[in-house]
Amino acid sequence: MFNVVKAFGSIFSTQGYSTANNMLIKNYVNTNFNYFNEEAVVDESIYPNQTGRVRFQGSWWPARCDRQITLTPGDTVYVIGVDNITLLVSLAPAE
Repeated sequence: MFNVVKAFGSIFSTQGYSTANNMLIKNYVNTNFNYFNEEAVVDESIYPNQTGRVRFQGSWWPARCDRQITLTPGDTVYVIGVDNITLLVSLAPAE
């Protein structure tokens, strides 16, 4: 089984989850994500209430925008949060 904690240990806390028979049964709680308000570029369209993809820090990440807008490839967005491994993005940095 792919070990998400090992793969993303530098940005995700291992607190807030438990395992049963090596199966993840609760979502990760992020306490160490240090990239808020940094730019990402939309690679795959992000539609309202759906997940798309962005290029961030040299790799591709799933991303979601909670506003009722469509973000298209090439749009510059800002990371304003994280939900598991999905980046939450916005057109403007968080204040």
